[in-house]
Amino acid sequence: MTIPTVPSLVVPEVCSRWLESRGLIYQLLVDFYGRKPSLSLVAQWSRNREMSVAAEMTEGGRELKRYLCSQEPAMLPAICEKEKLEYKRLMNERAASTFVAREAAQLGREEEFCNVISDVYAAAGIVFKKCSGEADDHIAIELEFMAVLHERMLYNSFSIRSAMELLEIQENFLEEHLLKWTPQFCERLNAATDSPLYLGLSHMLEEFLPQDLHMLRAWKASLESSAAAMA
Repeated sequence: MTIPTVPSLVVPEVCSRWLESRGLIYQLLVDFYGRKPSLSLVAQWSRNREMSVAAEMTEGGRELKRYLCSQEPAMLPAICEKEKLEYKRLMNERAASTFVAREAAQLGREEEFCNVISDVYAAAGIVFKKCSGEADDHIAIELEFMAVLHERMLYNSFSIRSAMELLEIQENFLEEHLLKWTPQFCERLNAATDSPLYLGLSHMLEEFLPQDLHMLRAWKASLESSAAAMA
């Protein structure tokens, strides 16, 4: 992934690596939390050079990289079958009511809470086509919301103002939603599995989200400084 050149939007060097990697990390988390780990999915990410760089941002990412990249090709089908079974066990809401990958369930909210999340998506102009009927507050959908906003911020922002608006939506969503419930979700996931894949994903998620919020705030401060200098 490369950062497009936008004359009025300056990306400080300290933010460049983060911006180049965060979209990949969000997409990896969406892919593995949102569907069973197929052979094509595992092969895709284990061979992705950009993902290899992005993984170095967190210890959980390095765990995942070691696990996925150390496997012999002939072993991947068996590994995928094992991890598919683990995905079904972990993500089956009816079988494990205390471990549900949804914000409302983790925070003890009513089912109608999904309407709050869907309103947030609608306000940002985003509508998801959910092939498997996922709830709007499912971990994969909330992470995909961040991935979509990231892409818009990089590729459709032609001014500091538009970038700032998209940045603030992401900052608010992390503060008001993802970071309020994913620490508990990750704690429960860590206790529920010994899978190197899902432990790596859990560790990556719990480490990356606070780091991402910190970097969003740092870039926001840089944009505000740039805007003030141009005023």
